[in-house]
Amino acid sequence: MRRYAFAVLGVFVATLMAFPVHAAEKKPYLLAYISDSANASPAYWVAKERGIFKKHGLDIELIYISGSTRGVQSLIAGDVAFVGAVGTSALYGKLAGGDVAIVNSLTNTLPYYIIGRQEIRSPEDLKGRSAAIHIPGTAADFALRLALKQLKMTLSDIKAVTIGSGSARVTAVTTGQLDWTVGQEAERLMGEKSGLKVILDMAKLKIPFQLTCTVTSRKLIRENPDMVQRLVRAMAETVHYYKNNKEEVLKVLHKYTRGQDRTVLEKSYAAYRDLLVDDTYPTIEGLRNILDIQAEIEPKAAKAKPEDVLDLRFVDDLKKSGFLAQLGVKS
Repeated sequence: MRRYAFAVLGVFVATLMAFPVHAAEKKPYLLAYISDSANASPAYWVAKERGIFKKHGLDIELIYISGSTRGVQSLIAGDVAFVGAVGTSALYGKLAGGDVAIVNSLTNTLPYYIIGRQEIRSPEDLKGRSAAIHIPGTAADFALRLALKQLKMTLSDIKAVTIGSGSARVTAVTTGQLDWTVGQEAERLMGEKSGLKVILDMAKLKIPFQLTCTVTSRKLIRENPDMVQRLVRAMAETVHYYKNNKEEVLKVLHKYTRGQDRTVLEKSYAAYRDLLVDDTYPTIEGLRNILDIQAEIEPKAAKAKPEDVLDLRFVDDLKKSGFLAQLGVKS
């Protein structure tokens, strides 16, 4: 299934390269966030709602596109200027021929849990059971494959059903349609509140992984590097704001999660705050881990390097210019 998905993405990219579009050149610039979870995209919500984008002279509108793979496809198509994606999708887009680049990072670990019904006694008991999964190329997809690898299983050992977003996956399990799923802190809390339990805590493993990062096109970088730099600065300031303004941030989370329970939001806030990277520097080791997993099913990944999908000039400037020091970030 994943070979097919990768091939389809390659055809998609090739078609777009033959017929270039220029939607990303229009203003306001669109930034796609790829999840309605309070542990996936909230920094972008806060940057928009608290006026941090505007403070840096940016006219940014947010648009919700479920899943990083679709978000990166929209970026390649020129429908959006930026996407808050996961490193897996950025790498897959690059391997498929897309001219994309990661310009900063927000979270650099894989804080996922396997959660499921009470009758599942152990991780090994997942074999043969039905699982709610996300589309290929997403962080949830990577977490699932990594967990199965640790358990000496593959997708063929489970009954995988593609559902989509974290909240939808948890709902599919809590309503009895499926047996288990993977999710972050918000999904764990949502599941436990509905009677599910944690079967495997991947967060404790602290695996380096390029989770949330900002991806854009190299075309936009060439044509408007100043705007990209301002976006990177805005996100660095947002990280600082997020960590120091709990109540204001919770109001934003409440809005974008459509009124999720405050207790859940507070725990999600705390978990995400601890994961946020102060200097917004991507993890090369985390990208290498992604390539190692992908190389098992895609030969191109074995020859690729993390640097192929990185443009670090903008995060490097945060330190060189003294911007991080102004925010109180120690180098």
